Amino acid sequence: MSGSDVQPAPARASRQPLVLAVLLTSLVWLVLAGGALWLLRQPEPVAFQVQPAPATATPAPTPTPQPIQVEVTGAVLTPGVYQLPAGARVGDAIAAAGGLAPHADAAALNLAQPLQDGEKLTAPTPAPSRPAAAAGVADSAPDLGATRSGGIDLAGLTLIDINQASVQELDVLPSIGPVTAQAIVDYRTANGPFRSIEDLGNVKGIGPATLEKIRALITVGD
Repeated sequence: MSGSDVQPAPARASRQPLVLAVLLTSLVWLVLAGGALWLLRQPEPVAFQVQPAPATATPAPTPTPQPIQVEVTGAVLTPGVYQLPAGARVGDAIAAAGGLAPHADAAALNLAQPLQDGEKLTAPTPAPSRPAAAAGVADSAPDLGATRSGGIDLAGLTLIDINQASVQELDVLPSIGPVTAQAIVDYRTANGPFRSIEDLGNVKGIGPATLEKIRALITVGD
């Protein structure tokens, strides 16, 4: 071996740190490149968005139904004006008025019928019975007139005293409705008792034909 092929020991030693530095630098770049490649291959995270809870509408408060006032009259024990809860029915009003009187016509009432504020409820009484022959004697009334004596029908028919009869009692007479019956009572109140059956012709709504139909069924008392 020639002297030119052998390098001095100090020259080799001075190149070793440089080689190590190059190797370390290369290693760092390899690590950085590998890390970057790993990051690029990672899937993008899914973004979660928290939605606020939907607002719940607060229902409007329901107004409290106001009580109603009803006037109860007629065949009840304690007629008057009564305050009842909303939605009250006829049965409630009758109960508030102490119940039906003994002479009331309970069958004519619908106890389940709803009531309204300011309503007037009248408990009815049974209509008075028609005279036994009232329905069938209208056409023959003039002939029956001959059987009368002192205001009493000799055939046994109870006559209606036009000076004492109520509107309901007069209403059962042929051709006499509730309006004419009330007119008879009003005339009697304003002018005093009837003196004869013919005086009934002075009442509005009673003509000669009507008077003849009821002549055999009425009388004039004191």
